[in-house]
Amino acid sequence: MLGIHGVGRDAAGYYLSDAGRELPVVVPPCWAGAGAAAMDLEGVPDHEGLRRLLSGRHPVTGGPLGSGRTRVAGYDLTFSAPKSASVLLALGGREVAREVVAAHGEAVNGALAYLEAHALAAVRRVGPERLVLPTGGMVAARFAHGVNRNGDPHLHSHVVMANLVHGADGRWSACDRRGLDAHRVAASAVYAAHLRAGVTAALGLRWSGPPGRALEVAGVPPQLLGEYSSRHAEIRRYRHERGAARGHGARVAWVATRAPKGPATPYGLLAQEWRRRARAVVATEGPLVHPSVETAGPGLVDEHRYAAEISATPHGGARRRDVVAAFAWAAVDGVRAVPLERLVDAWVPPGPVGVLETQHQRRTVVPANYLLHSLGPRPLEPSAHEVWLGAARALEAYRARWGLERAAEPLGPTSAGRLASLSPARLADHARTEHQVRVARARLGRGGPGVPELARGR
Repeated sequence: MLGIHGVGRDAAGYYLSDAGRELPVVVPPCWAGAGAAAMDLEGVPDHEGLRRLLSGRHPVTGGPLGSGRTRVAGYDLTFSAPKSASVLLALGGREVAREVVAAHGEAVNGALAYLEAHALAAVRRVGPERLVLPTGGMVAARFAHGVNRNGDPHLHSHVVMANLVHGADGRWSACDRRGLDAHRVAASAVYAAHLRAGVTAALGLRWSGPPGRALEVAGVPPQLLGEYSSRHAEIRRYRHERGAARGHGARVAWVATRAPKGPATPYGLLAQEWRRRARAVVATEGPLVHPSVETAGPGLVDEHRYAAEISATPHGGARRRDVVAAFAWAAVDGVRAVPLERLVDAWVPPGPVGVLETQHQRRTVVPANYLLHSLGPRPLEPSAHEVWLGAARALEAYRARWGLERAAEPLGPTSAGRLASLSPARLADHARTEHQVRVARARLGRGGPGVPELARGR
């Protein structure tokens, strides 16, 4: 999950005061973002450098960047792992915990790259018009943590991004917050999908969950998810007691129930306490978690989950960011950020940055039932996905040539009698298209004809 909150100019000390000792491996703070790389910022941020940055100045030279008139100094982009991943951090042992932390770090990288490419923008006013420009990326400092204020395992990273971007016109200015908000759901989905892919690849674990809900590691007891979600329970209780049902009420409840930050505790001591708490809620002498471990088959899109995500868009259409989120959540065992971008590009090419993405009709980004019937669910691997798309385009072209837009069958009625009545040209076209589908199915490793055979019924 990704949360976005504004931070003030004096926030540097707060973030730098916590070294993240609760992780099983040292993950020091670091500079992050393409904008930071362009400034040659490397290593661990120091207090003065981060303070300068949040004050609108260069972290090293102290020179001004932009006009300095921004009301918000920066944004805290907080990436939080699914609770079941934090349970693995707590109870899986040090080696498993290290793999989970590594997968989380890579997932944050993937989500930041997505935000820089598609969400981060600058605004310029030219007369009555407002132009939205791409930028050179974010200048940020990154901090990793493994625990929340209540001592629950909670793997998360803060990416403290200055509200400063270098626009394509060469000027520094505040970023367009609208772009961050518009792409927050998609970036959150990219992070979660990349994390699932990393955990699946490293540990062989599988994921499950109903549509519309977060996917969790299969086999992690729900009692543990609840035991280690005390902050969520506090916020819900506060909102219920005060009738705070709206979104702003959640933020108020989060602040009101937030305990003071205590001294950092090493991972080893925390793990002992986490296991004690787990034994109190899971009555077993054996392992506390029983994650499903198996060799994953070829990654496929969960087409029901994908269609559900697209159908839930509030604007009634589908922008590229909606397709990103749908593909990400439909990859149940995960997909990394780069191949995910390639999948989306095959359906909706990249367009304007920020809030200006074109809205498409939903039917143009959701495969028709006859395509899924003929070819099966879409593969997640980009080259296999291209094979699927090639056969789908051949089917679509055949149907358009012969006026079959409303036919339920992939190639129209194909009983022996109907085939015999076709013209020689259409019969030959039918055979060619059917052959293309057969070849595609064979390349995808799928048995069965997929579409009715010419000889069927004879």
